[in-house]
Amino acid sequence: MLDTLAENGFFYLSDIERAIPPSLFKSLHETSERYFGLPLEAKMEHYIGDSDNHRGYVPVTEQGSYSDESVRVYEAFDIGYDSDPLPASRSRGFELVGRNRYPTQVPGMAGTLREYYDANFGIARLILQQIAIAAELEAEHFDRWLTRPASQLRLIHYLRNDILVNREDTSMGGHTDYELLTIIHQSSPGLVAYDRASKSWHNMPVFKNTVLVLVGDMLQFLTGGRLQSLLHRVSTTGEERYSFPFFMNLDFETELGVLPFFGHSDEKIVVGHHLLGQLYRDFPYIKQRVDSGRWPVDFEIPASNVFEQV
Repeated sequence: MLDTLAENGFFYLSDIERAIPPSLFKSLHETSERYFGLPLEAKMEHYIGDSDNHRGYVPVTEQGSYSDESVRVYEAFDIGYDSDPLPASRSRGFELVGRNRYPTQVPGMAGTLREYYDANFGIARLILQQIAIAAELEAEHFDRWLTRPASQLRLIHYLRNDILVNREDTSMGGHTDYELLTIIHQSSPGLVAYDRASKSWHNMPVFKNTVLVLVGDMLQFLTGGRLQSLLHRVSTTGEERYSFPFFMNLDFETELGVLPFFGHSDEKIVVGHHLLGQLYRDFPYIKQRVDSGRWPVDFEIPASNVFEQV
């Protein structure tokens, strides 16, 4: 697994019917179609900027600062690890911990999303166990940091449009994912990955009942750069499509160092500091909260993501 990820930055997982039955994929698609088909006013009842833990609806207008994003033509709905909020004495407001919020207008939405989240979390945990074993650690090495992880499931709806018509048009700009790894289920092609060796972009094929696993920033850090975050973006033909990425992460406050198997380093990184620093770029409501002092941070918000360098 390590060699494959080191060479490509990704791999496909097929024959996963026991973990994610085709019926669950189908239910996820149908639920998403019903939800995103609601009037905007209904979806905005769960606007992510009204939540305390980054959960809810992300409208087209919640546009980040990707330099190569032609125009925003997608909306999303985000959930995370469901847990009790932190006590006031331990919370600074921005740890993204707490309960999910589910619209009641779509019957069964909460159950479907919870089931799909749990299935992806289970797959990601098994992948982490294999990485730990390959790094000559106990299989459960990462479990200590999975008490209320900053792991997120996102439903993304790319809208049918006639705005993006050129081959190089992007509806989501080039970026790496900020967590350990990403598990993506797509309804149709659109994901484009950057190959550092050839310095070129390649379309990622889509296979039925299969998910795509990408290396994220925290896995690059843990492996001392042996594995590298996959730089990717989303192109569009103007057709409607759906994508369902699951971002596997550790607890927000986890401080990580490079695993000894991958060499010696004194460098450290806090999972949540990196995550919030990048969400600051991606979500105007988060930038406003930090800049206004509503979420006072005691760490530096970087101007760019060093893991995105090519």
